[in-house]
Amino acid sequence: MRKPYNVLMVTGVYHPEINGASNQCRQVVNTLKNKVGFKVLTTTRNPNLSSRCKVDGIDVFRILLRNGNMWDYCRAICRFATFFFPQRKNFQIVHLHGFSRKSVLLTFLSRIFHKKIIVKMTLIEHDDPFSMRNRGFLLNYFFTKANAYIAISPELGNLYYRSKIPANRLRKIPNGVDTNRFRPVSNREKALSRDQLRLPRNMKLILFVGHFSRQKSPDILVKAWKQYLSEKFLDSGIVFIGSTNPDHFEVDADLVYKVQDKLKPYIKKRIFFIERTNEIEIYFRAVDIFVLPSLREGLPNALLEAMACGLPVVASRIDRVTDWIIADGVNGVLVEPNIMDDLGRVMSRLLNDNILAESLGKEARKTILKRFTIGSVGEKYDKLYRELIPAS
Repeated sequence: MRKPYNVLMVTGVYHPEINGASNQCRQVVNTLKNKVGFKVLTTTRNPNLSSRCKVDGIDVFRILLRNGNMWDYCRAICRFATFFFPQRKNFQIVHLHGFSRKSVLLTFLSRIFHKKIIVKMTLIEHDDPFSMRNRGFLLNYFFTKANAYIAISPELGNLYYRSKIPANRLRKIPNGVDTNRFRPVSNREKALSRDQLRLPRNMKLILFVGHFSRQKSPDILVKAWKQYLSEKFLDSGIVFIGSTNPDHFEVDADLVYKVQDKLKPYIKKRIFFIERTNEIEIYFRAVDIFVLPSLREGLPNALLEAMACGLPVVASRIDRVTDWIIADGVNGVLVEPNIMDDLGRVMSRLLNDNILAESLGKEARKTILKRFTIGSVGEKYDKLYRELIPAS
């Protein structure tokens, strides 16, 4: 069946490689693919991944990046151009999930061939309008040439409105969650999930999701757990999901070494490192508390997913990001970022008070159902696509 319009989704990585932007991109594609034509253009540093394949029935094109030197960069530009020219008649909209150097070329080509351009701003201090201005003339110039911009949180919207880009180009569309995939489970299902993942049944498990970077602050969680929980709650542990590979561009190798060194006596007993998983929902079903100690975020998918699963969540207070999602003490708990003592005390309180933990989890689920379902997010993107490409 011919779709009324076709969209090229551009993201840094795509399944089976994982990050927050790519996961959200994939969810939007799967939500709308029965009424919108999609193709996905992405990059990879893994030479074993195919340059063209299908994921969920959608064509995915991959451009291989190698060493990051100038010669490799020039080859990548040629590959992007080689992709764009023959494919240009197959889409009317280019939807950029984040804005990077490759986005300059794609924006330039899109303007030449009269494609509509959407820029989804993904992270404060990275691709908001003021950060783009600080990243140099070229990136900022092409960043301002989009037809529409997506703010996933009020703070990104606030930064946009303070810029000189026309206000009528902004759309406020948060990230969304598949509430069937991410859902609360019974104690029996939790136990079965732990058996499946080979995690101990009789342990209070705290979950951290994110690459090992200074911004994600896993070290703050480690310090808080060691000082406040490791001796007082001998049945407590932590599951870390996220890359610790020092070759990954988002990973701080020194941080990985320090964290693993501090936790060495507990690894595989009370501390569990999971490099990556395509079934992260099983881990959410297996744990008791979710912690987000980040210093900055755009709109954290993992936080929304944990809340959808009915987990009590503890998150750093990030103005107009986490405090827009969490009503402190109602559907989660906010702590001051980078303050280990605050985080330790809150985790201790939740482990001591099952009634409070359960109440926070129930209210968290209600929040997601009311404001952050992937169905409602998909409807907003569908509306935007139709506005950009009116029916003839």
